[in-house]
Amino acid sequence: MARSELTHPSKPINGQSLMSLKAVLESYLGGGEVRDLDLAMLMNVPLNRLSQLKRAKSSIETVGRDVTPDETLGLADDDDAVAELPGLRPSQAILVRLLLKHPEWVPIPLRPSHPEVFSLLQPFMPGADGRTPNKAGFAPLFGRSYISSYKLLSESADGSQGAGLPIIRLQRLVVAKYARAFADALAALASKTPEVPADVLATAKNLNGWALLRERDSLTDWMNDELLLNFENDVNQRFQVWFNDQYLGILKDEAASRDTSPEQAIEKGKWTNTEEVSDQKLASYSRAQRPILGRSDSPFSLFRESFGLTSAEAYWVFGIQVKAFYRFRQRANQRIDAPTSILLRYLFRYPDDIDLFMPVPASGRDIFDAIQQEDPDFKLSQLAPLFGASRVMSYEFAEPEAACPFFARRLATVFWQQRQKGEPIYRAMRECVEEEVIARGLDLGQFWRDGRWHK
Repeated sequence: MARSELTHPSKPINGQSLMSLKAVLESYLGGGEVRDLDLAMLMNVPLNRLSQLKRAKSSIETVGRDVTPDETLGLADDDDAVAELPGLRPSQAILVRLLLKHPEWVPIPLRPSHPEVFSLLQPFMPGADGRTPNKAGFAPLFGRSYISSYKLLSESADGSQGAGLPIIRLQRLVVAKYARAFADALAALASKTPEVPADVLATAKNLNGWALLRERDSLTDWMNDELLLNFENDVNQRFQVWFNDQYLGILKDEAASRDTSPEQAIEKGKWTNTEEVSDQKLASYSRAQRPILGRSDSPFSLFRESFGLTSAEAYWVFGIQVKAFYRFRQRANQRIDAPTSILLRYLFRYPDDIDLFMPVPASGRDIFDAIQQEDPDFKLSQLAPLFGASRVMSYEFAEPEAACPFFARRLATVFWQQRQKGEPIYRAMRECVEEEVIARGLDLGQFWRDGRWHK
C-alpha cells in the first residue's frame, strides 16, 4: 500500500509543511483554528519569526549559506543577528513528522466550548444574593464584564472562539483542575473496591483536562445509581475546595488590587482600572493583593525567567501576542489586562500548576535510560541525533541534573508524556528521524554512526 504524502512526506520538511501540520491538528483538536501562537510554541521559535519559518526551506538546503541582501528583508524584527539563511531545523522536522502521524500526541489540550465550561462551573459559581447563578456571572470569573457572558454563551459562538486567549487559558486551568478531581476521586474509589474496571482506570490515568471529562459518561456507566451519586459528590467536593479556596481567593485578591470589591468584580465583572499606580500607592497594598503592572520588576516581566521558559512558551502560556506584551510593558505603571493578571497571580502563588500549561521537559539522562530499557543497543552518542542535533550534543544532553537543551524541549516533552501512557514513542520517533534522514539524501547507516544531519 502506498504511503500518504501527508503523513509520510518524501521530501525534507520545510516551512510549507507547517500548513499541513496546522490542518491536521485543527482536525484533531476541533474548537477552532490552530493559531500562530500554537505553532510558534510547537516549533519553539519567537512568535515574530514564525512567518519567516513558514517560508523557510529545510536546513539541509540552508546550512552554510550566507543571507543575501534580498533575503534579509523581513528579518528586521529579529532580536538576534542572523548569520545564515534560516531553515527548518532537524528537531522541528522530526516533531512535524511525528505530529502529522500522531496528532493526538500534540502537547495542546482539547478545548471545550464556552457553554460546556459554563455547564461544568454553574453549580460552583457564586450566587447573587443567594440566587442560582445565571449566565451573567460567567465571564466575570475570567476577568471580563458580565456583558461578555452573553456573547461567549450565545448559540452562534463557535467553540472556544469569540474570546481572547487569556480567557481560554483560565478556562483551561479550571477544566484541568476539575479533571484532576475526577481522576483523584476515581483512584480513591478504586482503593476501596475492586469493582472499578481496569480499562476505566487506564483511561483516567492516560487522559487529562477536557479529553478526560468528555469521557465521563463512558467512565461511569458501570456504576449503579447510588454509587454514581456518591462518586459525583466526591468529585464536586474535591473541586469545590480548590475553586473556593484557591481560584476564588485569587479573584478576590485581584479585585482588591484593582481597588474594587469582590462582589463588584466577581459578580458584575467590574475589573477595569486604568489609573497609574505610583510607587507610594504600590507599597500600600499587601503582597498578596499588589497590582501586577507592566514595569520591568513586576511578575509580568519576570514570568519567563522565573519559570525557566523560552519566549515562545511564555507567550503561549499567557495567550497573548507580542504586540500585547509590549503594550503592557510600555504602560509600565498601569495594571495589565485582568485575565492575564489573574493567571499570573495564580501561577506565582501555585507554581506547581505551570505543568498544566507547560510541563518541565524530561532530562536527557531519563530519556536515555528509558530508551535503553527498550533498545539496549542504543548508544549515548545517538541520543542528540534522535532529537535532531549533532552527535557531540549527546553528552551534554545526558549530563545528570542538566536542564533539557533548547533544541530538545518540545520533543522531550512529547516523548515523556507518551512513554508514561505506554505509547511506542521511541519507535515512532526513530521512524520519523530515519524518514527525514532519507528525505535529505543522507546515508542512514552513516547517520547513526556519525550523527550528521547535513552534508
